[in-house]
Amino acid sequence: MLIRVRFKDGRIDLIPSRKLDELIVMSEIDQFERASGWVMVGRDPIRSTLRGGYAGPERRKNKPSQVE
Repeated sequence: MLIRVRFKDGRIDLIPSRKLDELIVMSEIDQFERASGWVMVGRDPIRSTLRGGYAGPERRKNKPSQVE
């Protein structure tokens, strides 16, 4: 899947989703786009496997099970 990102120099491009964490850790991007809108790196909660986890509220545990 491709994700739209805004680099520090203002350039907007599409990147493979697997590269997003790497670009965030390397401080190469300021924003990336989700379905709900642009996410500001350093301001908005972001999940990551490279940066030690997500600091926002856990929403996945609270969802009711789809399997009955």
